[in-house]
Amino acid sequence: MGCFCSTSKNVKTPGYEDPIILASETPFTVSEVEALYELFLKLSNSIIEDGLIHKEEFQLALFRNENEKNLFADRIFDLFDVKRNGVIEFGEFVRSLGVFHPNAALEDKIACKIRFILKLT
Repeated sequence: MGCFCSTSKNVKTPGYEDPIILASETPFTVSEVEALYELFLKLSNSIIEDGLIHKEEFQLALFRNENEKNLFADRIFDLFDVKRNGVIEFGEFVRSLGVFHPNAALEDKIACKIRFILKLT
């Protein structure tokens, strides 16, 4: 009888999406999406180990502070939290970062800027 061995590399987080699909929908290559997954894992497990980026983890990553309220961090978090469920999943993370890629479509960059400005009003 064989032995089933599991490694953490094979365990995917909630909201995980295939890097090939994400690469086809964003300006990132498959290898860049895979590298972003490694970053995502570090961020998503920095405070709460559930594989999702919570607002506190996002703020900690941006400002090295998880407790102090920050309007800028809140607005950016809201842009990344497309599903509006209070957490950032891997697919949301990659798609949101794609707007900042040098090869991203200008229309996408403008739409992101407009959403950010509207959040401020």
